[in-house]
Amino acid sequence: MIVVILIAFSVVFAFGQAPWDDLSKRARQLQDSDDFAGSESLRREALRLAEKQLDPGDKQLARLLADLSFSLHFEAHDAEAEPFAQRGVSIARESGDQRLTGLMLNVLGVILSGEGQKARAEPVLRRSVALLEESGGADSIDVARATNNLAMLYLDTHQFARAEQEMMRALPTYEKCLGPDDPEIAQVSGNLFTILAAQHRAEEGEPYLRRALVIGEKSFSGSLSMANLQLCLAALEASREHLKVAAELLIKVIATQERLLGPAHRELGYSLAAYSTVLRRMHQKSEAKTALNRANMILKSALNDVK
Repeated sequence: MIVVILIAFSVVFAFGQAPWDDLSKRARQLQDSDDFAGSESLRREALRLAEKQLDPGDKQLARLLADLSFSLHFEAHDAEAEPFAQRGVSIARESGDQRLTGLMLNVLGVILSGEGQKARAEPVLRRSVALLEESGGADSIDVARATNNLAMLYLDTHQFARAEQEMMRALPTYEKCLGPDDPEIAQVSGNLFTILAAQHRAEEGEPYLRRALVIGEKSFSGSLSMANLQLCLAALEASREHLKVAAELLIKVIATQERLLGPAHRELGYSLAAYSTVLRRMHQKSEAKTALNRANMILKSALNDVK
């Protein structure tokens, strides 16, 4: 079985009418098209403009700091993102806005997890969920997104039963708030498949993955999100000894990640490691070694960037 970690972290803020909001909107569009470097550049400019006009403790800055933190997270620059996320949490706490504090803690938890600081991230994410439940109700989309993030932390730390419990709680709220065919439903359904597959229950998780793939083909074909779902499908096919099919899927995933993330991103490293595993099982030892060597180089470099 290929080890798959599919993480769809998310916090969504609304846009207003301030001068920097147009930059934020354009940055969101670039992020949605997987141009994370372009999104980061616009978000830095939006923050710069806002800082020139707003007081240092203005709540609007927290949202801009969250957006920039996520751009850096998607680029695997979590150590660089943490000071921005910490500053956003401080602003939110000083404001007394409980929902904003919950959202900003959610951002910080994601960043800490991305840095590999799982023990620090868990209580932050749990506090985020609690505050969002108090401010908006247990069935709000804010709570569902924060719960998804907590579930993926549990998956990443091999707390599979807790991950499944949290994700089973989150998915119905996503469906209620967003509708059955929203792209976020695909990501969360893929996450649930991953949790079940990690427990050797891929067959049970397959309907969630198939649903996600149908939505993905309609909504974001050719994207990183689709590559993540193809990675899950490769894991399923490998578990059934359909190794050639799994290898072909992984080749597509690797090509998409390299095109959109660049040649040194940690997610590419994980996919290359999975590809090496499949090649080794196909007795293609030379090709497997080449893929694994490249994966190790990427992941070693990414580890050096983690605090």
